[in-house]
Amino acid sequence: MAEAGFSGDFKQKVLNVYSLFPELQDDEITCGFIRKGSRLLGTARGWSGQIALQPNVGRMTIAHELTHLLQGNGVPHGEKACDIWALARLPRDMLDERPYYLLRHWHLERWLRNRAQAKSLCEQAIEVRRTNRTYIKWLSAQLRQLR
Repeated sequence: MAEAGFSGDFKQKVLNVYSLFPELQDDEITCGFIRKGSRLLGTARGWSGQIALQPNVGRMTIAHELTHLLQGNGVPHGEKACDIWALARLPRDMLDERPYYLLRHWHLERWLRNRAQAKSLCEQAIEVRRTNRTYIKWLSAQLRQLR
């Protein structure tokens, strides 16, 4: 994991987030490098257990890409679902970036002010999904109320 020319600090950040994914601990996961300047901050190939990251992306991006590796295995497919499960999994002190697909319209100040509540709502949305497959619609309505 995280051997692709990253700094020691960034490798440690990747490994810290990876430790929150016990389901992946027995799998061989490789982490490649995306050159700066690319429009992509990260990418995942679930069928091969590979993720690739731009150097120094935040923990949310790392968690998002690792969550892609769980999709179809307890996590539903889709970018918003991936954001929801990643945000719910990260501890509050690791919420360093807004989830792009779920909250792309939020400004940084709104994210910083509401990130703990957004995490809690994502946790609730995962429970709502057990009985209501329109959980993303439910979550979006709840998130709109956070100003």
